[in-house]
Amino acid sequence: MRCRRCVLSEKTPNIAFDQDGVCNYCHTYRKFDYKGEAELLQRLDSFRRPDSKYDCLVGLSGGRDSSYILLKLVRDYEMKVLAVNYENPFTVPQARLNMEEAIKALGVDIVTFGDEHNMHKRVLRDTVTAWFKRPSPALIPIVCIGCKPSWVRIYGVAKRYDIHCIASGGNPFEVISFKRELVGISRDADPRRAFFRYIYSLREIVKNAAYFSPSVVLTLVKSYLFGNPYSIGIRLLWPGITWLEMFNYVEWNEGEVISRIKAELGWESPAEIESTWRFDCRVKYLVDLMYMATLGMTDKDDFYAKMVREGLMSREDALQRLQDENRLYLDEIQLLLGQAGFRDTSFLDALAEVAAA
Repeated sequence: MRCRRCVLSEKTPNIAFDQDGVCNYCHTYRKFDYKGEAELLQRLDSFRRPDSKYDCLVGLSGGRDSSYILLKLVRDYEMKVLAVNYENPFTVPQARLNMEEAIKALGVDIVTFGDEHNMHKRVLRDTVTAWFKRPSPALIPIVCIGCKPSWVRIYGVAKRYDIHCIASGGNPFEVISFKRELVGISRDADPRRAFFRYIYSLREIVKNAAYFSPSVVLTLVKSYLFGNPYSIGIRLLWPGITWLEMFNYVEWNEGEVISRIKAELGWESPAEIESTWRFDCRVKYLVDLMYMATLGMTDKDDFYAKMVREGLMSREDALQRLQDENRLYLDEIQLLLGQAGFRDTSFLDALAEVAAA
């Protein structure tokens, strides 16, 4: 059964349907209220630095939204932008090529830094191993914590170059409601408040002793203190640096984003991957597999449900996209596990069989 208004299924955590088949996620949903481009321009003007080489910083991954934000700031708003890239060991080749093309097309400088001491690889290996000992959909996001400490380096770059603004390409539909439900956080909570409540995840973590390896514990602590612009450590150490989410001001338009970056930056997504969203890191393919095996859905179900509620996509189109895009990319996952140092990946077969059922 799926909601008759959006596309969420009966497998969605804590979902309920009324007599008309409409889900409670739809009933409590509040459409996003954009602040407007005029206010965005005012904010950007406050960060312009005639006496400085850079006005703002953009974290560039090679994905669609970070590429668009860089393009928008440089060409539309004439900001002096410094790009920063964490050289994620699990980045797909096409994303790296997209970054190179964007930097060349826009003529911006870029600072890069890598995975120190292979910590990201170690953390992925340890979190995946722990999860398979006691699979829990609530703890799937922990598989992604390896890149969270990179925010310390990104803010450090901004401080080094005396940049007071970091612009983000995140959009409001990416706040996945069912993930909050899984750890006991209101799906409608403000992101600033919700971040601190992720401490509730500890209730699930303590049920699995395998998470208490030194690499995982250290990275979890760093992630909570520094892994988000709303985190305590970021706010204490860099109070003079503003986190600016552009799509809080102007509407995120998928068609415009993709058409412009393709035409102006030569951006592409891998031909074998159906979705253009978050294809740039192979960890996402493993995360999707985990969600399909435990819940029968992925982040895309929630993402497209929000787009339907906002009137940005028809329900029929959303259903078709879910059918096309909720695929299992086992070859990419095998590459990922090999990069992380797994010698035995036989556990993957059983999970894929459950997810495909």
